Amino acid sequence: MPFLITATDHPNKNAEREEVRQAHRDYLASFGKRLLASGALLDENGENIIGGSSLFDTDDREEALLFESEDPYAQAGIRADVKITQWRLRWWVGEFDADGHSPSKK
Repeated sequence: MPFLITATDHPNKNAEREEVRQAHRDYLASFGKRLLASGALLDENGENIIGGSSLFDTDDREEALLFESEDPYAQAGIRADVKITQWRLRWWVGEFDADGHSPSKK
């Protein structure tokens, strides 16, 4: 059963985030299809990144913890808080095109 990993960032870490962004993206890409979804969490205005969320396909909580702790953002001290919770798909409507980042059609 996949794990939902939700991380909130320390404030004012934009420069640090930018420095390791490509390493973070490369790290995520290295998991291939085991990384079911991943993206930034935004502030109330939808303008600033305040964290991130990933849906990681593993049955092993320790592996989910390792996935988060070895992320370059975590290694750079950007993350303030992390929650790791098992996730179960109950209902899915619409389409998602990860390559084109297209939202679901209504």
